[in-house]
Amino acid sequence: MNHLVMVLIAAVGTYLTRVSFIAFGEHLRVVPPRVEVMLSMIPPAVLSAIAATSLLLGDDGLRGLDEWHVAALVSGLVAWKTKNVALCILAGMAVVWTVGV
Repeated sequence: MNHLVMVLIAAVGTYLTRVSFIAFGEHLRVVPPRVEVMLSMIPPAVLSAIAATSLLLGDDGLRGLDEWHVAALVSGLVAWKTKNVALCILAGMAVVWTVGV
C-alpha cells in the first residue's frame, strides 16, 4: 500500500476519534472511575509497544543484541532509580554513543 494512503488513513482515523469525543463528550459529564483507570494505562502501553518493536525488530527480521539493548537497560535502570526523564535520556544517549563508537 502506498505510504501516502496509509498516512491519510491514520490521519482520518485520528481526526474521527478526536471529533467523536468533542461531539459526544457532552453526554459524558462524569467519566466512570474504571474508564479513567483504563485511559491512564494507554500512554505507557503505547510507549512500551513502540520501544519493544524498535528493540526486537530490525530491517530484516529479529534484531540481535547490540548497543540499543544496552542503552535500553541503562536507561531503564536510571529511570527507575532517579525518576528523572532528562537524566534517563542522557544516559541512554551516552551509552549508544560510547558503545556504538
